[in-house]
Amino acid sequence: TTLLYTIKFEGVFSMSTTPLTTLTSAPSNGHQSSLENFSVRRTESIDAPQIMKLIERSTEKCFGKINIVNIIEKAVLSITLTSSSGEVLGFGAFYDYPSGKVYNPKLWEQEMMAKYSLEGVTPLNTLFLHYFVAKRPYQHDIAQEIMRTVFNACIYVHHIFLLSGTTHLGSALLENFARVKDGPKEERLFLCQRHAHVPQLHIREARPEDNDDLAPLFTQQNKVLTETYGNYFLAELIEAQDADHKTLVAEVGGLAIGFMCVSTEVDVTLLNKCFELKPYTFLHKVKKPEEKADDETSVGTDSSNVARKSVVSRLSLAEVEEEDPEEEEIQKEESLEMEVSSSDKKDPSQASIKSGGASSKIDVSGAESSRSVSVPPSHVSDVALSEMSEKPKEETEPTEAEPAEEAPVEEEQLILGDPTAFCIQLFCIDERYEMRSVDFMAEAFKRFPDKDYCVITIPHTISEFPLLHTFARCTPKPASTLEQELYVFHRSALLQNVTVRFGTEADIKGVTYITRKYKGKSVIVADYNQYLAALRDEDGTPLYGLVMECGTQIIGVAVIRAEMDTEYLRSHYSLEDFIYFTQHAPREHGHLYHCAVAATFTNYTKFFLRECLRLCEMSCLYYNVYTDKMHHDKPQSTVEALHHLVQIRPRRQITYPVELMKGPPPATYNNVPSEDVLKKLPPSALFHINRKLTLEPKMVINSRIVVVGASDVSLGFLETLILCPHIHFNNLVVVSPEGLPLSDPSATPSSLSYPPDYMRRVSLATSCNIVQAKMRCINRAEQYVEVEGRRKVQYDYLILGTGSQFSLTTPPSHVKKLSVSSPVSRDVTAIAQVETHEVPPQVTTLDSISKAENVAKWVKSYPGTVVVYGTTLAAYTTIQTLIEAGITDIVSVQPPSPLSCFNNPHVLKVVEQAMADAGVSVRRDVTLSGLKEEEGTLKGIELTPNDDGEIVTLPCSTLITLQDKVIDSDTFEAINNSCLVFDGRLVIDCHCHTNDPVIYAAGPLTKYKRALYCDEFTHQIYNSKEIGFRLASIVLPIFDPSFPPVEAIDQYELPKYSQPKVVYAKLPGGYHYLNVSKPQPPIDLETAMMDVNYGRELVTDDKDAGYFRLHLNQYHTVETLTCLSKQDIEIDNICQTYGLHQEYMNSLEERFDGGLITNFFDYFREPWSLLLYHDRFPELREEMKELMGQPNQQGEQSLRDKICQLVDEDLAIEDKTKQELLNEYNKSIAKEAIETRLFSYLSYNKYHLPHYAGKNMA
Repeated sequence: TTLLYTIKFEGVFSMSTTPLTTLTSAPSNGHQSSLENFSVRRTESIDAPQIMKLIERSTEKCFGKINIVNIIEKAVLSITLTSSSGEVLGFGAFYDYPSGKVYNPKLWEQEMMAKYSLEGVTPLNTLFLHYFVAKRPYQHDIAQEIMRTVFNACIYVHHIFLLSGTTHLGSALLENFARVKDGPKEERLFLCQRHAHVPQLHIREARPEDNDDLAPLFTQQNKVLTETYGNYFLAELIEAQDADHKTLVAEVGGLAIGFMCVSTEVDVTLLNKCFELKPYTFLHKVKKPEEKADDETSVGTDSSNVARKSVVSRLSLAEVEEEDPEEEEIQKEESLEMEVSSSDKKDPSQASIKSGGASSKIDVSGAESSRSVSVPPSHVSDVALSEMSEKPKEETEPTEAEPAEEAPVEEEQLILGDPTAFCIQLFCIDERYEMRSVDFMAEAFKRFPDKDYCVITIPHTISEFPLLHTFARCTPKPASTLEQELYVFHRSALLQNVTVRFGTEADIKGVTYITRKYKGKSVIVADYNQYLAALRDEDGTPLYGLVMECGTQIIGVAVIRAEMDTEYLRSHYSLEDFIYFTQHAPREHGHLYHCAVAATFTNYTKFFLRECLRLCEMSCLYYNVYTDKMHHDKPQSTVEALHHLVQIRPRRQITYPVELMKGPPPATYNNVPSEDVLKKLPPSALFHINRKLTLEPKMVINSRIVVVGASDVSLGFLETLILCPHIHFNNLVVVSPEGLPLSDPSATPSSLSYPPDYMRRVSLATSCNIVQAKMRCINRAEQYVEVEGRRKVQYDYLILGTGSQFSLTTPPSHVKKLSVSSPVSRDVTAIAQVETHEVPPQVTTLDSISKAENVAKWVKSYPGTVVVYGTTLAAYTTIQTLIEAGITDIVSVQPPSPLSCFNNPHVLKVVEQAMADAGVSVRRDVTLSGLKEEEGTLKGIELTPNDDGEIVTLPCSTLITLQDKVIDSDTFEAINNSCLVFDGRLVIDCHCHTNDPVIYAAGPLTKYKRALYCDEFTHQIYNSKEIGFRLASIVLPIFDPSFPPVEAIDQYELPKYSQPKVVYAKLPGGYHYLNVSKPQPPIDLETAMMDVNYGRELVTDDKDAGYFRLHLNQYHTVETLTCLSKQDIEIDNICQTYGLHQEYMNSLEERFDGGLITNFFDYFREPWSLLLYHDRFPELREEMKELMGQPNQQGEQSLRDKICQLVDEDLAIEDKTKQELLNEYNKSIAKEAIETRLFSYLSYNKYHLPHYAGKNMA
C-alpha cells in the first residue's frame, strides 16, 4: 500500500451517491437506517488501508485471506460507505463469477446449473459477492445499503450470490442472503434477490386520481406545465386517453411515483430528414420479397429482424435538398410541438409529432452502415458524414482496414410499409426511483403491440437521464437544424436472453452477415477465421473470437488479441490513472481489434465487453486510434464500443543518453530502460476499458459546444474535455479554416505545446467534428456561427480562441478604415488591415500552416529577389527555410523595433552573423511605405528610413510580411457586429466571460476589462496551453457540478498562471534556438538585470555544443533558459528544469562557481539528471513539501513553517541558523518519510529510471 500514491483516478469512479444526510431514500423494507451523514461511492485503491483496518477474524473465516488492492482492481463493482469525515465504514466487492477454485470463471453458469436447480440465472442478471466488511455496530445497515446500491446501479442484475466456506456469515449478511438448499452439502451457496431491496416498479395505466400524487412531483421539477395548463393538466391528459394516446404510472406502496405519456403520432418523414435512421429501417415496417423470407430468422417482430440486419438505405437525400430551406424550417417548427421546455433532466422535452403514412418503394444502396459511436453533432450543417464511421469525418477512422479492392455490397430493392414507431410525449419520475425508469418500456410496448420502435426527443441542453441509458442516440444528418436529440428504443432491446460465448464455425454465416455493411468487414471475417483455424494470429499471438447472441441470433462479434506491448503502453500513457498496473498479470491485457453490435442491441455493448474480459480471462482491453493511414502491425476496424472506453492521456517521455548510460566497454551496466520502453511505434490515441469500468456509467452531455480556432488555447480546452473520463461530449465542434494542426512547419516558431506526435496521441478529431471554414458572423440571438458559404453552426456554448495572425503589412494608402458599428467597440489598432484593392499575388504572409509549409515552393515560383519584412522570430525562421531550400537572393528588411525578438544581444549577434555568412543582405530601421507594381505584378517596394530620409526603392519579385500579429479582420467583423465588447481586443473578465453569458474567450484574441487596470497583463504573455486548461475548468462545472471548481478569486483579481512561455525555432546558420521564460510583460534584458532582485545568470558558450544561458532568480530557482546550438537539443528534458531550485540540479551554483561545469548541454545529459525530467517528478516534489510540513509532535511548529517564518523575517539566514535547521531536519520524522517516499517512487517507476540505486543498495 505504500505505492498507492501513483493512482490518480481523476473522478472516473464518481457515481450517483447517497447524499450526506440521514438515509431516507426509499428504504427497501421500511427499515430506517441508524446511520447518519454517510455517502456511498465507488471504491478506489487508496481506500485499501482503511478497509484493512475493518477486517476481523470472522471476515477471514467467511472470505479467506485476500489481497484487498487486488480485489478492488479485479471487481466489476466495488462499493464503499464513508462518513462525512471520509472514514471508510463499509466495503463490498462484486464479481461476475464465483469466488474460490470450485468453479471455472469461464464456465460457472454451466457448472452451477448442473449442481443447483436455478432458473433464469445468467451472466447478464447475476453478480457474486466476493468480499464484505463493515464497521461495528453498523454492519446490518451497511450491508443493506450496499446491496441496495448495487441493485440500483445495475439495472439488469436480479441475483447476487455468495459462495462461502462457512455457514457463519454473520447476522448482517444472513439478513440479506438466504442459503440455496438444492445443491451439494459440501458447498454453501447463498442468494440475495432484487425484489428484497430494489424491486422492479409496478407499471399500470394512469387514473385521474393519480394527479394528486404526481402534481407535486411535476411542480418540484418544473413549473412550466402547471403555469401553462393549470393544476389539473395531468388529470385532463389522463382522461383524454384513446387508442393513439396512453398514459402510464409507476406505483410504489400505493403512491404514483412516475408518469409516462406515449403516443403514436410521430412524423416519421421529418425524423428521417433530420436523422440517420437507416439502421432502424427508417422507423417503418419493411416488406421483404417472398423468396427471401424463408432464409431469415427473427428476434422479436419481423421488422426487428430487418432493423437488426441494417439492410435498408436512407431516404433519398434529393427530397430534402430540393425543398426550399425556409419552407423546410417552417415545416419543422410546425411539426414539432414541444409541450415541455425544461432544463431539468427529469422533464425531458417531448414531441407531439404527426404521422406520415403511406408505404414507399426505395432502392437499397450498398452504403456502409451509418451507425455511429461518437456521433457527429446535430448542429453542423456542412460536414459530410462517412457512411460507416465512428467519427464524423472519414479521416478520423482509426485504420485503413478495408482493402480497396473489396467488392461493394449488391443493391437490393425493398418496400417500406407503414410507420412502426410511437413516441414518449411526457415523462417524469421520482429521483429516488429513476434508475428503474426502464420498467416503463415493457408496458409501453404492450399498449402498442404493432409498433417496434419507441422514440423520444430532448433539447440539446438536457444531459442523458437514466431512461436514455437503454436507448440509442441517432446520428443527425448534416443538413439538420432541428433543436433536438433523437433517441430510439427497439422492442428487441427488452429481451434479456442475451449470452456471450466463444465463436464456432457455425457462426461464420452470422458473423459475415452482421458485419456485411462495415468498413473493414473482410478483415473482421479474416481474423475470425484465423481464430477458428489456429486460435493464434500468424505471428503466434493468442487470438480470441467471441459472439453475442439473443436466442439463436448472432447480434454481436468481437475479435481480441493478446496485448504484447503492455510495458510500452504503461510507459507512454497514463494507464495508472485507471489501474494499479502491478495487480494485472501480462496475460490479462488484451487488444480489441474488432467489435460489431447490432443496432437494436447496443444497450448490451458494455455487457458484451465485460463478458469478453471474463471469458478471455483478462482484466484490461485497449484500442488504438491512428490519425494517419500508415502501416500497422495488424489492421483493425472501427469498434462500436468506443464511447464506452476511456481515452488515456499520453505521457511525456524522457530523452535518454543511451550510449552514456551503457558505460564504456567492457562495462555491461543494466542502466538503460528496456526496449519496450525505448522503442518507437506509430503515434496513436489509446482507449481503454477494464473490469471496474464495465459497470461505470458515463455522463453524456448533448450541449453543443463550438470552439472557433485551433490555437493552443482551443486545443488545451478540447484536450481537457475529451480526456475527462467520466463525461462523454456528443456535440463538440471545431471551426478552423485548416482543421486541426497536424504538422509543425519549420518556417514558423513553435510553442511546443502540441507537436504533431502529441496531436496524434490525443487524436482530437476522434471526439470532435471539424468544420474547415472561417467564421464570418456570430448570431447571438439565434445562437449560431455563420461560416463561409453562409452555412450555420449552432451552439449552446461558444468558445472563441482564434488567437492572432500575421497580416499583410501594406502602405496606409492601400488600407480602408475599419467601420466600427458597435458602440461597445473602441480601439481597433490591433486589427488586420482591410485592403482597398487586390494585393499582387507576389505579396504574402504566413497566416496559415499551409502557407508556412509551402513558402519555399511559392517563392521559387517567382524567380528573383525575395524580401522578408519584419523583426519577429518568424522572419528569421522563414529566412532559414528559404536558405535550406537553396534560395540565395534574400533581403531582410527590418523596421524599427524597441525590443529584439531574442531579447539577448549574444543570440542576435550570432544569428545576424549567420545571415551574413549565408549571403542574406539586411536593411535596418526602414519602414515599408509603398509597393511598385506593373499590371498587377510586384516589381519592388518603397522603404522609408527611420530618420525621415529619402524614400528608397528596393527591386524584388516577392514580398513576405512578418512584422506584427493582429486580430483577423473577419474575426473582428464577426465580434463587432454581434456587439461583443471590443477594446483593441475582445474584452473578458477574470473567468474568461464575455458580455454574453454563453460565449467564452481566451488567448491573444482577448484582454481584461479596464476595471482591472492591467492592460499589459494580457493572455498573450502567458502559456496558452495552461490558459486552455483553466478555461476548461471554468466550463466543466456547468455540466458536472461535482467537478472541482476553478479557484475562487475576487472579481477584480487576476488569475495566476505559472507555466513558462516556451518557444523553439530553427534560425539561420542551422542553429536550434530554445527559450523558456517566466510569463511576464516584455522588458529589455539589460534593464531587467539592473534590478537588485534579478538574481544571477550562468552562461556556458562552447564552440561545438553551443550557447546555454541560465537565469536564477533571487530564490535560486531557474527563471529563464536560453539555448542556441547547431546540435540537436533535448528540448523536452531541458524545459523541465524551469522552476527548479539549483540544489535539485546537483548543487548547480557551487559546481559552476568551482569550474566543474563548462558545458550545460553535457551537464544536463548526465544520467543523474533524468529524474528531473520524469513526468511524475512535479508530483513527487509536492509530496515532499507536504511531508516537510508535518510536525514531529501535535501542536509543534513544523520545520517548513519555521523556515518560512525565518525567510519572512530576514532573507539572509546565518550559517549557524542553517546548521541548526539541518540538525533538526536530520532528527525529524520528515527525513525518514521523504526518503521512504523517494525510494518508493524510484521503485515504482523503475521501468523509466532503472539506473537509480534502490533502497537496499543505498
